[in-house]
Amino acid sequence: MTLKGHKPHFNVKFLKGYGHSISVKDSKLILKDCHDPFSPPCIEEWLPNRIPYEKIILSGKGFVSTEALAYYLRIIKMCY
Repeated sequence: MTLKGHKPHFNVKFLKGYGHSISVKDSKLILKDCHDPFSPPCIEEWLPNRIPYEKIILSGKGFVSTEALAYYLRIIKMCY
């Protein structure tokens, strides 16, 4: 549901393709998305309290580091 006069928004990030990943570097969550194997991946870096996504969906072959998983779960606990 969206507010009248506002664009629809969804707080979901969809990572797909071969080689997508979620990791931690320099205290930031790194989201790497590989839609096309012949082009460079799309990489997003977020500070823990600034990540705009409520959910992250993974599709394909990739990985989530255990450090990133613990980091993300801590962020979610702080928000709720």
